[in-house]
Amino acid sequence: MEALDKQGALRMVTLFSGAVKGMAFYPSSHPSIRQPLLELDKILAQALCWAPEVSWGIIDGAMFSDGHLFINPPSAIEDLTSRMMEIQIGRIVVSTGLTFEELQKFVKLFSIKVAGFEALAELMRQGGISHIRLVRQGEENFETPDEDQEEQDEPEDGVDYLVTYGQALKAIRGICRDIERGRIPSSAPIIRMVDRMVGITMQEPSILLGLTMIKDYDNYTFNHCVNVGILSMALGASIGLDAMSVKSLGIAGEMHDIGKTMISKKILNKPGKLSSNEYDEMKRHSELGAKIIREMEGFDPHIAQIVLGHHLHFNRNGYPEWAQKLPFNQMVDIVAIADTYDAITTLRVYQHPINPRAALHEMQKLSGTFLDGALVASFIEMMGKYPVGTLVRLDTNEVAVVYRPNPLEEEAPLVRILIEADGTRINVPREQPLIAQDGSRYAQIVAVVDPLLKNINVSKFVVSGNY
Repeated sequence: MEALDKQGALRMVTLFSGAVKGMAFYPSSHPSIRQPLLELDKILAQALCWAPEVSWGIIDGAMFSDGHLFINPPSAIEDLTSRMMEIQIGRIVVSTGLTFEELQKFVKLFSIKVAGFEALAELMRQGGISHIRLVRQGEENFETPDEDQEEQDEPEDGVDYLVTYGQALKAIRGICRDIERGRIPSSAPIIRMVDRMVGITMQEPSILLGLTMIKDYDNYTFNHCVNVGILSMALGASIGLDAMSVKSLGIAGEMHDIGKTMISKKILNKPGKLSSNEYDEMKRHSELGAKIIREMEGFDPHIAQIVLGHHLHFNRNGYPEWAQKLPFNQMVDIVAIADTYDAITTLRVYQHPINPRAALHEMQKLSGTFLDGALVASFIEMMGKYPVGTLVRLDTNEVAVVYRPNPLEEEAPLVRILIEADGTRINVPREQPLIAQDGSRYAQIVAVVDPLLKNINVSKFVVSGNY
């Protein structure tokens, strides 16, 4: 279980911001200050029962709290973001043992206009604040690492990848904001983020798949674009495409729905069936997206072509109709597969999501018409019999989530146990190989479980460090 869910994390950061702002006008004993501080103290105490540290900070100008990124924050958080950037604070880390008095002192110091990072850190030291530490912008750790410590290997699927995912979301958000304001966006942020992902994907296509289970209903467009980029790159790498092609797939995948920025929000968010006119307007997004990309510097021309054709279908009977006879390469069909998979596994205003394994079966039904059958087969092989994010029951009666396919044994993917055999929920998920290195078997999968029936958000458990 994670220390705080997204709503709790948002509440925590909002309370902190409000207390800081209020401290500039009222004494600390005033009810308008003491009440939010007491609530903040309670939230932190509860969170620190589950984790030794709780933190909030800034990634590329956006506020985050541990595994949660706040894409469209309220004004209170925007004010806090500006204040932290002014002092050059990248992250605030609260650790077990924090007292209410320490918290109150820190809020008071933070509300004072100090010269900068070093000045605030010194005031904290003088005030005896030992359970709150500051991380400077651009530094991963506040303390200097031991020079003799051996360089550690990058974690396979840890929080570093969550940060990368958050930065990709930020890049997409910035492009959408520029378009809405009538500007031609810069291609640099997307190219930079995809470059980071390409090397990882080429080494092991499945390594980032867990990130694509991050689903945020309130920011669907942003998450969907990043997820399609990752899935497109993974499929391209798994079928043997070169690094440049995989990079193109990542860029095209992340930009495939950018034209929706130009479509009315009433149409995009309509819960019921679209009218004929509304559907015709919605279908324009691929053309609008291609036009936007052509106007942006730094993208190869074929990126716009992929975006233009991602709804043409494998039989080329899709839209836009005028483009059906144009030449399109395999990349269009790769992005279409990634788009379909992420869409049908995500909660929308007009549909319930289906589990990853069922999604693969639905995609098989579309083979030869909407989707390229050979690529669907490759996609299924890459995802495995039990794709990342599938909730399963073992023959031990334990319930687990798949976080990585096993290329050597599709019946034994890598799982994290969430619920014990007696029904007890585990506070910290336990990674459990179903088959040990010596060939002995721990358990077998006997059924796929509906996460809604168990009230489990699988996205919290597929990425290490996100719980």
